[in-house]
Parts: sequence; C-alpha cells; structure tokens
Amino acid sequence: MLGHKSATMTLDVYAGLFADGLDDLAARLGASARANEDQLRTEAAERASREQPVSELRAV
Repeated sequence: MLGHKSATMTLDVYAGLFADGLDDLAARLGASARANEDQLRTEAAERASREQPVSELRAV
C-alpha cells in the first residue's frame, strides 16, 4: 500500500499522477489488497493447524 494507512489515502496522494484510468487503478489496488489479505489468512491458518494447544500436550 505504498506505506499509507489505506488505499484511499494512497489514491488521494497520487491521484494527480493518474488523470486517466483512476477506476482501473482503484480496482487493481483493491484486488492486490484482497490477494494479500487472503495470503495472510492462509498462512495464519496453516501456522495454527501446526500448533498444538497447551491443553493437548502430554507430560512425559
């Protein structure tokens, strides 16, 4: 997200650079953000599935 708090802020800052095709740019930024969120959720779920809760650990 170019270091900004939101895609909206990024578009507000850089809108003048993209006079034509802002709708396309916004759609692409949104798709990129959604893909990144999906990847982070997948990685978190994979980590969680590999970890055992403390209550399931057996004393040796």
